[in-house]
Amino acid sequence: MLEKIIMARHHGFCWGVKRAIQTARETARNRTGPVTILNEIVHNEAVVESFRRQGIGQEFSVEAVESGTLIISAHGVAPHIKMAAKARGLHLVDATCPLVKNVHNIIEKYADAGYDTVIVGDKGHAEVTGLLGCCRGKGHVAAGPGEAQSLPHFEKVNVVAQTTQEERVFNETAEKIKSKAKECVISNTICNPTRERQAETAETAKSSDLMIVVGARHSANTARLVQLCRELGADTIHVESEEELEPQRVIHQRKIGVTAGASTPGWMIERVVDRLKQIRGAAQAAGLPSLSAVWEFMTNICVYTFAAAVSLTYVCMKLQGCWIDSRILLLSGLFVMSLHIINRLAERGMGTAGRGKTALFRHHRTALALTGILTGVSAIALSATFGAKVFAVVVFFWILGVLYPFRLMLGLKQLMGFPASKDTATALGWGFVCAYIPGLSQGMTFTKANYLALVFAILLVFMRSVMLGISAVQSDLIVG
Repeated sequence: MLEKIIMARHHGFCWGVKRAIQTARETARNRTGPVTILNEIVHNEAVVESFRRQGIGQEFSVEAVESGTLIISAHGVAPHIKMAAKARGLHLVDATCPLVKNVHNIIEKYADAGYDTVIVGDKGHAEVTGLLGCCRGKGHVAAGPGEAQSLPHFEKVNVVAQTTQEERVFNETAEKIKSKAKECVISNTICNPTRERQAETAETAKSSDLMIVVGARHSANTARLVQLCRELGADTIHVESEEELEPQRVIHQRKIGVTAGASTPGWMIERVVDRLKQIRGAAQAAGLPSLSAVWEFMTNICVYTFAAAVSLTYVCMKLQGCWIDSRILLLSGLFVMSLHIINRLAERGMGTAGRGKTALFRHHRTALALTGILTGVSAIALSATFGAKVFAVVVFFWILGVLYPFRLMLGLKQLMGFPASKDTATALGWGFVCAYIPGLSQGMTFTKANYLALVFAILLVFMRSVMLGISAVQSDLIVG
């Protein structure tokens, strides 16, 4: 029976991939005219398809791009490709990973000094093709020590690695090349994110009965993680999506480890984990729900958000010297809970956050939508007991909060599209209901105590929201 899901700490998008995707999105948003990505921005069809839906083109040669802006993918390209793009009058945006650029610089340095270059990597891979273009015509590719054996002898040679190469393969290949050269410089250019990912995957594989590696089958770094797990003797499944998981294949495993390649978005990993939880939940249906299932359910229906709003309101009322009115505490909890549910549903419905679509959100959207509306109506009804002024203000701000996810459709992109706009809007909303409304209901607005409580609530929620956004960078793009 499935008992535990172990997530490798380093999984999903590396920072170079996040940077490339963010660069492409910002370019599409800010540039006029056609925007085209050269090759795949990353090796993941779901990510590529998301750019197509945004109207961003994709081509595999500079000659196919007639005008506009050309974005270089995270894998980089040879210098002559960039020169050709500029010669065609294209506006060039280079989203090459800085760690890949570093390999370009190392190759060019030694190539200019007369060295041959051997790249330990996959011939035909986009990154390796770009690296070959820096070798001044003296470049070679070896996938491993076997292919290195057939290389010629060198007077002077520089050995570099495709940034996502496996450490053991690179070291063995470099030693083989070293034995065939009078002078050999070994430049280990495997990037740190790859090292960390491979080390963490190995540790997870050792403590798991089954390893699941999530990522595109044509992704080199994902394929290496699969190979690494199998070399360690771990029973391993490579999937591109949660739909490929077969219940009978996983249900009898006690501990399942999950990792993912550097080009796999966080939401895709979460869907696989959600599917595993569904399978476990189905097996436990005859018994009591697990604590983790209860926790997930409580989180998704925003019970903790409700409790947080009530607690913050209590503190703000104490700061203002208000007498504690249970109706105000309930009003704030319902108000925040309502908008939190509605905003999350709206954002996922518009596709702005494919990530984080848990099973509960996918299968119970109607029930959640009704919960969001009913809690909002309840908050408005409670506000009516405090008079017309409080009622009008609560209705106005609730409607404003409901419309927030649709700000771009309403033509408010410039007004509400600035950096940290969501953090700011969230903080102002919480400050309004947790600090301003208690003061308004008891005639204590525009006092020093009211200002103090308002600033306290806004700053506290803003810092929390920003910190959640920063932490999300480690698993996906900044959200919120």
